[in-house]
Amino acid sequence: MRDWRDVIQRWVAQESRIAPLTRQKVEFCAWTISPPSSDQWPSYLPGCEALQDFYRLCDGGYVNWFNWPSLSQLVEMNRKWFELLRDWDKRGDVLLAGRHVVIAEDGGGCPVVWNVTTDRVRAFQFDGGDWEAPLGFSVDEFLTTIFNPDEKPEPDWWYLFLQWLDGQLEEE
Repeated sequence: MRDWRDVIQRWVAQESRIAPLTRQKVEFCAWTISPPSSDQWPSYLPGCEALQDFYRLCDGGYVNWFNWPSLSQLVEMNRKWFELLRDWDKRGDVLLAGRHVVIAEDGGGCPVVWNVTTDRVRAFQFDGGDWEAPLGFSVDEFLTTIFNPDEKPEPDWWYLFLQWLDGQLEEE
């Protein structure tokens, strides 16, 4: 099983060498990762060890159809989603300050939200108006799942990208 921290660290370290090679594999161009920045976690957003580790290792990127914002964009992404989901339908505010943190957006543009109280990560299907099944029972589990996709009879591009990345990094 891949340790997501190790994969991100190695991916970031090799990104300048890997990026031109991924252009040869057009299907792999969807995934990018940014080197860590000197920005600090926003003091008024709740955090956890896994999120702190993620942003110490990289400054967001496109990872398995999830758009992780840079730390400098995280506050704006949260502001946008809190505003859009304010007084939603009959249920009132979907996102609550101090309880929810939008950590990414999924491939459909829906917010991926960490619930501080339950520690679960879920996407909110804003065009359908409801929470999806948990993506993880913690941020750490969510990231572990992302970097360890199930092998299928027909592996998807992310699975193949990780295998290719493993091979590229092992050649070092």
